[in-house]
Amino acid sequence: MQKGTYSLVLILEKEQYIVIGKLGNFLFKKGYYVYNGSALGGFGRVRHHLNKKKCKRWHIDYLLEKAKIIKIITSETNKNYEHDISKNLANDKDAEIPVIKFGSSDCNKGCSSHLVYFKKLPDLGNTYEQLCLKFIVFEKADFKNI
Repeated sequence: MQKGTYSLVLILEKEQYIVIGKLGNFLFKKGYYVYNGSALGGFGRVRHHLNKKKCKRWHIDYLLEKAKIIKIITSETNKNYEHDISKNLANDKDAEIPVIKFGSSDCNKGCSSHLVYFKKLPDLGNTYEQLCLKFIVFEKADFKNI
């Protein structure tokens, strides 16, 4: 079974308040969001995110009620890189952390969030390359192949 690390690139087309489970109600700006996760049990977790009708299990499930996934990046690996990717993206000069502890409430690696906001569409290739990760970018038409 394929397993590894993934990033969901989302677009939110209008500024709005969104309730994120027990974290609370937050104002999300119009723009692009990158959510970084691990799928060390298999990329079935990514397929869960693509499912329109699902029980809300993770913070990202609440955001996905309003935002659309436009790209998915996967990297097959036995190590969890979601923390490294999140920290790398958060350090980008154009990045903002929209919600502290989003997707990282149990994180012990010092991540402020596993969700990063960008006003303009970010290029994640550099981040994956800096971490020496081989990766595949899936555009919307390719999501069925995940």
